[in-house]
Amino acid sequence: MRSVATETAVFTHLFARYHAQNVRFTYWRGKKDREVDLVAEVGGRIIPFEVKYRAQHTGLHDLKGLLELCQQKSIERGYVVTKSLDDFGTVPDLPDTATRILRIPAPLLC
Repeated sequence: MRSVATETAVFTHLFARYHAQNVRFTYWRGKKDREVDLVAEVGGRIIPFEVKYRAQHTGLHDLKGLLELCQQKSIERGYVVTKSLDDFGTVPDLPDTATRILRIPAPLLC
């Protein structure tokens, strides 16, 4: 239940930040039911956000949907919203991709 509340808080924060720029929000579902929680489209850019608000570490296995979307749409940057305040920085060891994925704790984002 906390992750749903966190997804809502992330959406609310992003909407408040970008509403004047005609932002459009969706979610994305790809192959094998892989998904991305929140996809913002603003100024011709697609910016995906995956919310993983939990105690355990978020690894590449948990980001398959985010990586699939970024590769499919040639997205340069995506975000993983996490729980731990220590979980900040780029996701290392991404498979062959030009995408950079940034981990950011929910309290810092919101």
